[in-house]
Amino acid sequence: MLKSYDVTELRSGMKVGRAVKDFDGTEILKENTKLTSDLIDSLRGKNVFSVYIDVTEEDYNSNAAGNDHLLDNTYVKRYKDCFDATQDLYYTFAKTGELDKDSLAEILNPENVIELCDGATAVTQIHNMKRDGDYIIHHAVNVGILSGIMAYWLRYKPNKIGELLMSGLLCEIGKMKVSKVLLNKAGKLTDEELKEVRRYVDYGYDMLKTSQLKNHKEILLGVLHHHERCDGSGYPNRLRGDQISDFGKIIAFLDIYDAMATTRSYAKRNSPFDIIKVLYGDVLAGKLDTRFCILFMKNLLQSINGSWVGLSDGQRAKIVYMDSSRVTALPVVQTPKGEFIDLNKRTDLKVDALLTANEV
Repeated sequence: MLKSYDVTELRSGMKVGRAVKDFDGTEILKENTKLTSDLIDSLRGKNVFSVYIDVTEEDYNSNAAGNDHLLDNTYVKRYKDCFDATQDLYYTFAKTGELDKDSLAEILNPENVIELCDGATAVTQIHNMKRDGDYIIHHAVNVGILSGIMAYWLRYKPNKIGELLMSGLLCEIGKMKVSKVLLNKAGKLTDEELKEVRRYVDYGYDMLKTSQLKNHKEILLGVLHHHERCDGSGYPNRLRGDQISDFGKIIAFLDIYDAMATTRSYAKRNSPFDIIKVLYGDVLAGKLDTRFCILFMKNLLQSINGSWVGLSDGQRAKIVYMDSSRVTALPVVQTPKGEFIDLNKRTDLKVDALLTANEV
């Protein structure tokens, strides 16, 4: 039986179950190769994120469903601190036009970035986190965190990681200039109301142009472009393809992901698999950038391996296997009774949501 392991999870003695190839198709390791510490180290220096390992049934069963991969109290506290600092940053900026240096320093504290942007836990935490307080601030924090995770997955240098994170974090800043009544309206917006709400990206860009970040072009363009689409169907300027900045292309799908992951008065939360289906559809339709979005989806699927999920028939189960070769693949899950269910074969069942600690 084959099981996909993140490169960081590999151990000496494991046997490669499927040949490992680089992006250009060059074979790095042959099938049945027994891993050594030197071979593992060599993989970490290449563009390889996961490896198929040949595991026995006993190894597979060792992942039996247990009460792990739930809300992490340390993570929640650090998130709350970051939320408070971001709220201060947004509200102060809206009133004074100045970005508070202390709030910025708190948010970009290396310990915050390292812990909050740990892809192995952050996605599960984002799905499970209660969003008490201002939704706009929660969304900004989550898009910032996802931007930091994506920057790590892209292997950006530290300065660029901070810039992408900051661009994601500030993508909602223009909403401070839009009526809260309009933003929180549950029903369908009129054409004029929709036009006003969409102005927030211009408002945000104009606000930041006069701030301490005015010389950070990539940060500002990420804020301005994150609702543009590669096929020209986005706003505010209906840009196409290479006219859109890389930060704008990246934040575009991170913004969608978090918006679909949350529960609001007018929208039910979605499972990661529902969201990926939507994102993949937008990739195929030419709306989202293929290079960035596919990388995000592949890494995200590996990051939720081991999470608890609620199934459409009311059962709860733990993800024990993900096929990393297909971004639209569904997981194999295990129930507390020990039953394995391959959701690729059970069309009558689906994952409804990642579960919170209380739900498990």
